[in-house]
Amino acid sequence: MAVVVPRAVLLAAVASLACLAFAEPPPSERSALLAFLTATPHERRLGWNTSTPACAWVGVTCDAAQSTVVQLRLPGVGLVGAIPPATIGRLPNLQVLSLRSNRIIGGIPDDLLQLSSLRAIFLQNNMISGAIPSGVGKLAALERLVLSHNNLSGPIPFALNSLASLRSLRLEGNRLSGKIPSITNPELKDFNVSVNSLNGSIPQALARFPADSFAGNLQLCGKPLPPCSPFFPSPSPAPGMSPGDEPATVSNKKRKLSGAAIAGIVVGAVVVALLLLAVIVLCARSRRRRGRSGSTGVGRCHRHDVLVEGRHGRRHLRVGGRGGGGRGRRHGGGEPAGVPGEGRGVQLRPGGPAARVGGGAGEGERGDVVQGGAGGGDDGGGEAAQGRGGGAARVRRAHGGAGQG
Repeated sequence: MAVVVPRAVLLAAVASLACLAFAEPPPSERSALLAFLTATPHERRLGWNTSTPACAWVGVTCDAAQSTVVQLRLPGVGLVGAIPPATIGRLPNLQVLSLRSNRIIGGIPDDLLQLSSLRAIFLQNNMISGAIPSGVGKLAALERLVLSHNNLSGPIPFALNSLASLRSLRLEGNRLSGKIPSITNPELKDFNVSVNSLNGSIPQALARFPADSFAGNLQLCGKPLPPCSPFFPSPSPAPGMSPGDEPATVSNKKRKLSGAAIAGIVVGAVVVALLLLAVIVLCARSRRRRGRSGSTGVGRCHRHDVLVEGRHGRRHLRVGGRGGGGRGRRHGGGEPAGVPGEGRGVQLRPGGPAARVGGGAGEGERGDVVQGGAGGGDDGGGEAAQGRGGGAARVRRAHGGAGQG
């Protein structure tokens, strides 16, 4: 049995379809999109014009009623330059913004942070610079924030901890610095801050993520990376958290020194070694100088041959500078004869006119005086020695004595 549809119902359906076909976002949203595209150079033709509805433009998605723009997706279309202000920020119901893989420069416009309906921001693989604005914490509905592979710098804002719906945070491949804030959101499932300049210890709330999520930060430590050394303080807690909420870093585990600490230890060791070497060199030079000055004095003449001429012929005396006597021998032949008083030797007075010859009776006995200075040469000229027997003895140095010049 055929079902008869009333004509009124058919007319209403056709009218509704016609309305949907010709539905259009508010003029303010349409003008905002055109202003964005006009102010941003792009390599691909997008075909945006006033003759077609905005909801039919490439990359633009409207809601089911075609009454407002909810998504703007223009990945890899060759956008060049900064995001112009007062353009995208005039789309109050925008939920998804994707401008990834372009050549966008400059910072993140502040007016984007006023879009309270934003659920996802994809701006990776661009050249966006500056800091991540702390106003991102106002985007209460934000679930995915992907800013990887840009030129972002500065710290990671603590305000991210206030995003209760955040499930994905990708910040790898930037120049972010400072410590990682403690993000305690249990909904966070995808997290990556690798290849930055972050430092300090990893918060325990984020230690559940793999080491690849933190790799490439040379001064970052703590689980899942190697343990921290005492030089790295614990991360600062997020706003609203007391210091007791974050467990302290375990200090009784084996720690690893940082590169700066190792460099400081090496430099200190080198300085100490150089100081010790300088002290050793100075001591060695001082000893050499004392040795040279002592070797030129008269008191250093340990042994000299003295030729004594007496009534019984000539004799050589081996003079010991420290009281050690020597044996005498006749000059001119004969067997060696001992000199009485052996062991006393000849004592020379430095700088005096005479030297006293020690010994017993006979030539060179005690009390004999060797006349003359101590500076005689080896040319045979001698000094007169007054012996006890009244005869003068000639004393000559057979070898150069001390002070010989």
